[in-house]
Amino acid sequence: MTVEKNSQMLFPAITELSDRLYKVIADAFDRTFRGYLQGKDVKENDKYFLFQSGLPHPIANLLITRNQDDAALLIEGVEPLCSDKFPSAVVFLGQVGSEADELLRSRSFELAEKMPAMAIDLHDLTITTLGDDYTIQQVGADEHDLWVDTFAKGYELPHALADRFGPAMVTSIAEEAEEYRYYIVFHNSRAVSTALDIIRDGIIEVYCISTITEYRGRGIGRFVTGEPLRLASDEGYRTAILQASLQGESVYRYLGFESFGDIPLYVRIPAA
Repeated sequence: MTVEKNSQMLFPAITELSDRLYKVIADAFDRTFRGYLQGKDVKENDKYFLFQSGLPHPIANLLITRNQDDAALLIEGVEPLCSDKFPSAVVFLGQVGSEADELLRSRSFELAEKMPAMAIDLHDLTITTLGDDYTIQQVGADEHDLWVDTFAKGYELPHALADRFGPAMVTSIAEEAEEYRYYIVFHNSRAVSTALDIIRDGIIEVYCISTITEYRGRGIGRFVTGEPLRLASDEGYRTAILQASLQGESVYRYLGFESFGDIPLYVRIPAA
């Protein structure tokens, strides 16, 4: 086997994945939540993943499913999230039919957004920079609390939820041939932004892009996303994927990401 062919197997390109990129992105999203969120507040099977923590954020009470055409199965997953004690969310890994949409709306869920499933050929990455008063550092378990605090502030998440995604969790969830890279952007000595790259099957999966409120609008989101990808490209990686919010989509398009479909997100907010 030639070096070039071996590199292509290790680092797949978008052109080699184009007919199944949506599935790759959706599978990565599902796999990541299943990996990080384990315990008594989780119910999972091959049909859906249900996380019910009771914390005051929709993502803290979450159903991820592909089986929107099976009404009984969808009801089974959704019913625990219909409490008025906490907000909740449903993510569909695929398009939603009218029956599933009506079922959710009858239970006070509303379509919040269709999150773009995005990918980039890293050869097309737009390089971004910040001033000399900004630095980016890859961090590990010793910086767990700092990373979690910054992520929770940037995403406006309950700290207890953000804590379950921090770098100290990696040793208990990482599988063979997976790599987890956590990053913090500092303004002088202040942590202001986070990112997480998970490397699986030769693809960079991008998560947890957050910037604290008072530092938004300065290009930090572009930098904390793009700079780790620039370094990964130098290592030979060719493809990165992510699931974007509509709010963050313009950041990723600036860097060179393109959309390969939508991931519908429904949210239920209890009446005050």
